[in-house]
Amino acid sequence: MLLSRLAAFSSLLLSTPLLTLAQTADPTSAPRFYVGLGAYSSYYQHLGNRGFLGGVQVPVQLTVGYQWRPRLAVQVGLAYSGMSHSYSNSGYFYDYATGSPVLSYSKMSGRYTGRNASMSVLARYTLTRNPAHRLQFDALGGLTLEHRASSSSGTRSDSVQSSIVTSPYGYRYSHNMLLLTLGMGARYRITPRFEVTYDFTINRAVAPGYYLTNSYLTHTNALGLRYRFGSK
Repeated sequence: MLLSRLAAFSSLLLSTPLLTLAQTADPTSAPRFYVGLGAYSSYYQHLGNRGFLGGVQVPVQLTVGYQWRPRLAVQVGLAYSGMSHSYSNSGYFYDYATGSPVLSYSKMSGRYTGRNASMSVLARYTLTRNPAHRLQFDALGGLTLEHRASSSSGTRSDSVQSSIVTSPYGYRYSHNMLLLTLGMGARYRITPRFEVTYDFTINRAVAPGYYLTNSYLTHTNALGLRYRFGSK
């Protein structure tokens, strides 16, 4: 009886590594969903110094994805950046409306606000055949929608017949553009749940727009951290 119990216990110990290996290799137990957050840069949303406006602009991208197959994932990315600043310009100019030059004074004071957003829907196909490798490479493809909006409002003061006349002004502008997106991505696994990601894509406008034409190509960079969760 004792020998039979020892044999059964030994068989259980020997089978444990095999069971563990089988569970680890089971693709259905792998995390199916992921979310990411990182820095983003594109033709519309610049990363870096804002020039004469001062400060540094850092567009941020949020990514949500689903691992459809072991080597195929679908993700949605949302990127946003904005800026707002006040301005004031004044000076003298010659007014020729009366036929003879008249020195006039003009001043404009207001505030400018700009908002940029993009939404991308991309498929990720893993090119690296061994899922155990920490470094993975992906091919990317899909569509990106770019949105740009700006507004400016303030007051303008002009000298008219030796007196100052002040009047308000303002404008609003918005524009959308659909882009075809192709590129490559790299992922480095830090832990089973966390990855460092970098994506580089090339974009081409599907239809002409105010800033781009059909034949104009732009590029996008995204560097961030991704967290995987859930299982099928």
